[in-house]
Amino acid sequence: MSGEKESVRNEYWRPEVSTIKEDNVHGSVYLANQALNIVEEFINRELYNNRTELLQSLSKLSNALVRAKPLMALIFNRTRSVIDFIQDIPKEEKDIQGIKLAALDKIKQLRKEADQKVDRITQLGARMIMDQHSILVHSYSKIVYSILEKAGKMKKRFRVICTESRPNNEGSKMALQLAKGGIKTSLIPDADVARAVNEANFILTGTDRFTETSFVSKTGTHTLAILAKSMNRPLYIAGETDKILLKRTYPVRFSQNKPAEILKEKHANLSIRNIHFEETPLSHVSKIIIEDGIFELKEFIDRYL
Repeated sequence: MSGEKESVRNEYWRPEVSTIKEDNVHGSVYLANQALNIVEEFINRELYNNRTELLQSLSKLSNALVRAKPLMALIFNRTRSVIDFIQDIPKEEKDIQGIKLAALDKIKQLRKEADQKVDRITQLGARMIMDQHSILVHSYSKIVYSILEKAGKMKKRFRVICTESRPNNEGSKMALQLAKGGIKTSLIPDADVARAVNEANFILTGTDRFTETSFVSKTGTHTLAILAKSMNRPLYIAGETDKILLKRTYPVRFSQNKPAEILKEKHANLSIRNIHFEETPLSHVSKIIIEDGIFELKEFIDRYL
């Protein structure tokens, strides 16, 4: 088999990575799980003869996955964890089957730890919700949904305000899901967010990434944060420490999404800017909920950043 054909065979995963790149509906937890599934499948296929070939192929796959979703720190950190684990296996271990099985066990461990972290954050976040609270949320975050669902199961009486979160209306999905779960929920257009901040006891959002000075989340979060600060409403961020990815390790880059999501018509004098994510300064944040506890901003920065 020629080198070109061998490369095509070893990179069978390209369409799966493209699917992740084009997915503008699911959040970072779901897409990180999909990325880990692709890594696991590659290891299982045994398209390598030794550790060096395995590491080279996994590095190429990891880089492709990170480029697909460069803002999602979970994808970067979890795929790199597998590569680092294989690199740390003693050099005396030459049995590629043993290395393969150890790597697959590492992936199982990563999944288990991820679930435990989300469970812990869910428990901590739910305790912060009190009876008669109104909570404003933006877009759809699995971890935020889990916190609200848990608080509902604890029989707490509270209300959630969801923004539509255009252009893909993830907030509408969140609102409907919460309402079906028995939680009193209001759905508002994004433009009505100032009134919602004024009504809320606090704003709760997830994140795709923590950097040295900011967190990355759905576009519109920065506006929420500015309003929250000016109206003296606390902003709480919920997310795993696996979402810490400093800019000096990997830069923050935003990409343009399909203009048709905003307007299908075209005109020579009209340009459409459709960027789904943005950075919000950490200085706007009141508390951060991670698996290790609930931290004031300074303590979180000192300990983790």
